Amino acid sequence: MSKHIVTGAFLAATLTLSTATTASAAPPQGWELPAMSVPAAHAISQGEGVTVAVIDTGIRTDHPALKGRATEGPDFLKANDKSQPWYGGHGTAMASSVLDVAPRAKVLGLRVIRDEDDPNYQGGRLSNPDALSQAIAYATDHGADVISLSIGSRQSFGGYQVGDVKAIDYALSKGVTIFGAVGNLGDKRAGHDNAISYPSAYPGVITVSASTQDGSRASFSSVHSYIDIAAPGVAINEADSRSSGRTSGEGTSTACALAAGVSALIVSKYPDLTPRQVEAVLERTASHATRGYSAETGYGVINAEAALQAAAKLTPEEKVAIGETGTGLHFGPGDDGTPKTYSQGVDSFKVGVSAVGALITLFLLLGGFWLFKSGRRVQAQGPWGVEPSGPVAYAQSVPPSALPQQNPYQQPAPPEHNPYQQPAPPPRQ
Repeated sequence: MSKHIVTGAFLAATLTLSTATTASAAPPQGWELPAMSVPAAHAISQGEGVTVAVIDTGIRTDHPALKGRATEGPDFLKANDKSQPWYGGHGTAMASSVLDVAPRAKVLGLRVIRDEDDPNYQGGRLSNPDALSQAIAYATDHGADVISLSIGSRQSFGGYQVGDVKAIDYALSKGVTIFGAVGNLGDKRAGHDNAISYPSAYPGVITVSASTQDGSRASFSSVHSYIDIAAPGVAINEADSRSSGRTSGEGTSTACALAAGVSALIVSKYPDLTPRQVEAVLERTASHATRGYSAETGYGVINAEAALQAAAKLTPEEKVAIGETGTGLHFGPGDDGTPKTYSQGVDSFKVGVSAVGALITLFLLLGGFWLFKSGRRVQAQGPWGVEPSGPVAYAQSVPPSALPQQNPYQQPAPPEHNPYQQPAPPPRQ
């Protein structure tokens, strides 16, 4: 079978709880926590002192599954529909998954998209194009240590947004760790399974795929070269916002929320670790880290206990200010500005993610500048001999937000965590 290039012009990773299905028998209720060694991890940390921002459809803070540990911030859609029965369905489920993993953490709910049952669902985030960037900035400024983005659809997100990149850069510079769900298009026809998906594809976002009970990729989970880790995403016991009980849900949304909960355990115990270090420790202790990287599940399923034990051996990285050379390199496995993904159906493998790719990109940029100064025009080509596919395909290799000491939200930029300016983590053993 010949290989082909998938460029992905729009985000097409609709994240739902009910439409993703698998053929295998349903796992036992609550299997997701033992699968990530969470019960053992609770002897080390339960998320004390950490706030996880769930940027989603809003949450019902009075749901029993949230145990009074959730608050809700602004509705960035500026709607007046909290009394509707469908309000906060998806977000409440995500919040419960976070708190199941980190029961002593707190959740901050921020609404940027609509629930599927909302009559205005197709409008989604389009009623406020800046909703996501505003929510990320708000979460960062109001004490969030971790951000969970179990969101993404063609209707709600039109692709790469400069404002979103600036907001993510801002959050990372403040030491906030960000997780994104990879999407539920893995069982679609070839060429659609790994279309570039935002916001999970943005540099600096730790991208999470969904796994089954045996640790393999859930059939619906999208395949991408920028997937970092996996977490359970099938038959998850989560809050049902229409009742006071729980229901069984699945999707990469849930996997993302569970991963964010594990991050809360780490950040609670070791608050000085940078987002890049949090990602690195999750990867190095994941289920198949020693076997190498997979575009289906990254380095494998998270192991919360092992991650906490490994984090204890780390020395926090030096905090640095946003540099003059800019940010933009994905600090984990994944696309770094040369995001060409080769695919055979869903058997994708990552290309252009090494330091060599970054050097080639720099060479091309310098060459283009020289030609421009010479009064010439060229048709730029990517490092693999193919034309770049435009801003949706990671034009943020050097994003506009990365000016010297510039903060996109007009606030001072003190020396803070900047994962992009750190050396790459050592190879996995």
